[in-house]
Amino acid sequence: MLKSVVAEGKTTNDAIEKGLKQLNVSKDIKIDDTGASLVCTTDHDYTELDYVIGSKYVVFAEENNKVTKIISKEIIESTDQTILDDFERYLNENHNAALQYGGYTYDIKREDDKITSSVNIDYNEFDIAKFAKENESVEQDITVMTIDELEKQYISLGAECKRK
Repeated sequence: MLKSVVAEGKTTNDAIEKGLKQLNVSKDIKIDDTGASLVCTTDHDYTELDYVIGSKYVVFAEENNKVTKIISKEIIESTDQTILDDFERYLNENHNAALQYGGYTYDIKREDDKITSSVNIDYNEFDIAKFAKENESVEQDITVMTIDELEKQYISLGAECKRK
């Protein structure tokens, strides 16, 4: 089970002492954002729990702000292999569950003290209505994902977002 404590991050020096990469993990994430409407990044420092996470979300949309595609990558770094085992298991379970809605692909790679999770969601194929109906955390009447809604969600998770 993942440690679900959300705590204030420690200093970058704490991360270095534990052998974790400095903060701004998201700056190392490369995704082609040509033609994107929104790019969001997050960096969370949980050195007291022995891990750091960086994420990048690249969102494509039509002129009416309807989201058509999201490409995301998340990097989790830890010197504790048990933590990485837990994250890897958690990510596989959640991503596998999303495959049933269509238009969803993912890849998880683990190397040394790092897991990289890559996700592509094609909203032209993804059954968002079914997803909303089956997931309590989603508004039940959602049939279209918009840039504004998605940006609010990412910001609520601590992301910094830039419109393109």
